[in-house]
Amino acid sequence: MTSTLPQQRSLADLPIGTLAHVSSYLTLPSRALFAVALNYRDVERCSAIVGDHQRDVFDFGDIEKELAVKLTDHDVNGVLFSIDAVNNLKTLRLTNLLNISGIGLEPLRGSTMIEKIDLSLVGDHESPDLSPAPPISCTEVLPILDSIIDMGEASLLKLLIFPKKWREERNTESDFHSFLVRYHELLCSRVVPA
Repeated sequence: MTSTLPQQRSLADLPIGTLAHVSSYLTLPSRALFAVALNYRDVERCSAIVGDHQRDVFDFGDIEKELAVKLTDHDVNGVLFSIDAVNNLKTLRLTNLLNISGIGLEPLRGSTMIEKIDLSLVGDHESPDLSPAPPISCTEVLPILDSIIDMGEASLLKLLIFPKKWREERNTESDFHSFLVRYHELLCSRVVPA
C-alpha cells in the first residue's frame, strides 16, 4: 500500500478573483507588496491584485517602518513594476528605504508621467541625518533620472529631493553636479517668457 503526500498549496494557487477580493481591503503599498510576494512578473495577476485604484502617488512611508527598512532594490523594482509606475506614477517617496542602492528604480526609466521623486529616504519633519549613511548611489540612480529628463518636453518632472549625502557633495566635477546642471536646463526650458 502506497501513500501519497497531500499536494502543497500556496496563496498563489488561489483564483485571481479571490486574490483581487482579498487585496481590495489593503492599502496600495500593501497590495503592491502582496503582488510582489506572489509573483510580480505575472501582469494579469498584478493588475487584479493592485486593482484600478489610485496609482499616481506611492509613498513607502505608508508601509510599517520595520518592514520598509528591510526592503531591497529587488522589492522596490517589483512594487514599481506591479503598479506600472512608468505609465501611472506621478509622485514617489522612498521613505525609510535604507537598504537600497537605487537600481530598483529601473521601472521608472523613460517615464513621462513622474512629476516628483523624493530620494531623501526620510519622512516629513524627520532629520535627514542618517547613520550609517544609506547605500543609495548616484551611480545607480542618475542614469534612470537622466532617462526621464531626456524625454525633454514630454517629461513632467518638476521636483527632485535628494539624499543629504548627495547634497553635501561640493565637487563641481561630480556626476551629481553635472546632472543638476542638466536638470536645471530642463526646468529653465519650461519657463514661458512674460
